[in-house]
Amino acid sequence: MSNGNRHQRLDALIKQDACFAIYRLPGEASPRFVMQRSGKAALHNDIEALNGQSGFVIAPFRISPGSPLVVIRPDCTDLTEVDCTITARSRQELTGKRFDNIDKAAYSRLFHQFHTTLLKGEIKKLVLSRSKTIGREETFSAGRSFYRAAEKYTRSFVFLFHTPQSGTWLGSTPEILLAGTGSEWQTVALAGTRFPNTGNISWDDKNLREQHLVTSYLLKQLTTFRVAAEINGPYTIKAGKLAHLRTDFSFSLPVNPRIGTLLKTLHPTPAVSGLPKEEAFRFINEQEGYDRRYYTGFLGMLDPLAETNLYVNLRCMEIGKSSLTLYAGSGLLPSSTCRDEWKETEQKLKTMASIVK
Repeated sequence: MSNGNRHQRLDALIKQDACFAIYRLPGEASPRFVMQRSGKAALHNDIEALNGQSGFVIAPFRISPGSPLVVIRPDCTDLTEVDCTITARSRQELTGKRFDNIDKAAYSRLFHQFHTTLLKGEIKKLVLSRSKTIGREETFSAGRSFYRAAEKYTRSFVFLFHTPQSGTWLGSTPEILLAGTGSEWQTVALAGTRFPNTGNISWDDKNLREQHLVTSYLLKQLTTFRVAAEINGPYTIKAGKLAHLRTDFSFSLPVNPRIGTLLKTLHPTPAVSGLPKEEAFRFINEQEGYDRRYYTGFLGMLDPLAETNLYVNLRCMEIGKSSLTLYAGSGLLPSSTCRDEWKETEQKLKTMASIVK
């Protein structure tokens, strides 16, 4: 199948409102595809409902009626077998629309609100995020952008999915939430960001502290699940033009593990929410000012009897009929400055913006 035909098939599936996902694992050459041939995707209102299940999981940051946990049944795993009508995109009136995105002044006010809470010592860490909506050009192709991202971001988990319940999302993320085969499993602490101009990367106290908080949290959560993990890190990894600090956790799980319960124990990690877990999660939902939906949730193939690869949804965009909404965030500590955090989110937004053509 030619590159052109592949991306047209994906675009056609979106137009047909099909339940599907295509994803490329880090380091792999070819993407993997899953599609549900009939019926509605399974919807859940609790992560623990994933116990004993398999399928492609799409979990939001916060489960709600408008953003349910979705599981796509993998009836078809070969894109070439998909029978879909490929038609030219109808013309859409996309010009002249205004988008009320948060500007630097509004971000500064939000930062001050979050930062004040941190300085009071009520919460140790908070992640402040924002979205940026841009007009969708008539020539934009979600399928073409997926293949462009897969080619560009070889070290990341690159994905495109669509369901009637979630809409269409495209992204690239380096952060494993939970992955494994058989009894051997892993998770990752990914915290701390640099956007270096050279190969030499140094880490300041703020980024090292961020990494320590996430590492300590994961250790604690795994311990409550009675898991003893082997730790490797922290070390520096590259994701596009960004650098992050990463620590790996390797551990064993029993046969027929309660994956849903473990995922609920881990999500959301301090890398996307904050500490303490419940207080930070509640503060963000009340004060951040918008619904993250599937940004900073998690997604990927869940199959405890074969192979599981679940990633945190970090660099991503939500694809609408006439707009594209890009998401980015950064971790705040008492030592954070508004200038640095704004700059970090600007750099992260470029990950998705760079594949929109």
